[in-house]
Amino acid sequence: MNPVSTVFRKELLDVLRDRRTLVFMLVLPTLAIPAIMWVTTEMMTHFIDKLAKERVDILVINPQVALEVTEELAARADPKGRAMELVEVLRRQGLSEKELARTKGEPRRFAKLLEEKGIDKEKLLKEIRSVVGEGEFDAEPRSILAQAYPPNFRIITPEDLKVSAEVLADPAKKEEFLTEAIRSGKIAAAVEFEKETTRLLNEYSTASIAIYYLQSVDRSEAARNGLSRVFKGMGRKLVTRRVSDKELPAGFARPYKLDVKKLPGPGPLVKLLSQMLPYMILIFAFLGAVYPAIDLGAGEKERGTLETLLVAPVSRLSLVLGKFLVILCAALTSALLATVSLALSLNIGVFSELAELGGSSFSLGVIEIIAVLSMIIPVAAIFSSLLLALSIFAKSFKEGQSYAAPLQFLIIMPAFVSFVPGVKLDWVMASIPVVNISLALKEIFTGNLDRHWYHVGLIFVSTTIVASLLLLFATRWFQREEVLFRN
Repeated sequence: MNPVSTVFRKELLDVLRDRRTLVFMLVLPTLAIPAIMWVTTEMMTHFIDKLAKERVDILVINPQVALEVTEELAARADPKGRAMELVEVLRRQGLSEKELARTKGEPRRFAKLLEEKGIDKEKLLKEIRSVVGEGEFDAEPRSILAQAYPPNFRIITPEDLKVSAEVLADPAKKEEFLTEAIRSGKIAAAVEFEKETTRLLNEYSTASIAIYYLQSVDRSEAARNGLSRVFKGMGRKLVTRRVSDKELPAGFARPYKLDVKKLPGPGPLVKLLSQMLPYMILIFAFLGAVYPAIDLGAGEKERGTLETLLVAPVSRLSLVLGKFLVILCAALTSALLATVSLALSLNIGVFSELAELGGSSFSLGVIEIIAVLSMIIPVAAIFSSLLLALSIFAKSFKEGQSYAAPLQFLIIMPAFVSFVPGVKLDWVMASIPVVNISLALKEIFTGNLDRHWYHVGLIFVSTTIVASLLLLFATRWFQREEVLFRN
């Protein structure tokens, strides 16, 4: 192994002198992930807040059939009146809009915020109840947020848009008009009441309300969600009034009270990481190997140093193994740095929020780490052997890049399977290259290694065999002078 180690040290020094290799092997996986997560989180937060505060128009197609409902809808959609009173209650308790928004309406995070502020929850709920009324009181933080910061709607009628009754009476023409109105930004959504709405409500019956929206338009999607929350609040108020009119007990309208119990197990943070980490590991293991592989093959040809290397008193097998080990080290380093960088990103952005929400931390034991390495090393060896073979075949660095680019797309799609819900690691999936590694890593990170020992063993053996065959192919490839000196 002495010639191999000599070649390894020589090639490693050459790789470390190349700036492009250092960028793709060290800088990119270390800095790219936190930067992407931070920028993405900040952009999402900014645009979601902007979208929530934007005033949009809601078309009520037939307000004449439900005048009281239309008036109440207009009153609730305007962020004034009772909403302002509720905001004042929250402010007196020391709760700002940003602090409440960060809880995302989750009970666990809302309770934690109250505890940090030293706020008595029962006292706060009593004050909220006095503002919103007993009928609409809901202790859920999502309901409190929805009533304190209602959607900013402006209710308009067909006359405001100057659309004829004939257009709205024809289903096909109405659908076409509403679609174009939402796409052009004239309205965000439309509401249409059942013709007998007033009579049905007075008779303690159910009236249908249609909400028209366009899923591909963010403003329309947000408007639909806002309208749903508003109508739910109006429905709770109406139910309370009906119960009172019939002199029924308060519990009549709520026969069930659900108490959801969360069982111990992986939380949303672990679930998300189990999807992202396999994808990141595979992608960066490939990217980390690309530039060293191309440089140690096609790059040597361009620099004219390959001939000098071939006349050295070192066997070609030693040359291939030395180059292969350098590429493998680069791939493993890139994958490891990407994983560590993603783990450190837990302290910023959306990941830190998931950690607080889930109440569960992401950790791996010694056995799980060994299992992860047993998955990463063979697949990194496959990437390294394949890229080295292509690099040896390429005439130039540019040609080597053109060969590596299609491979990247072939890696991305199978690696993405970790995000696909419902795909399980079974014997069929364990036989598909790259897909099996992605699913195996997902099961390991989720804590299901004990259920997939046989699958992991099969994947390790099969992947190692494939890597060995590809390395043997690269070795044979390197011994053919018509390949080495194609130009």
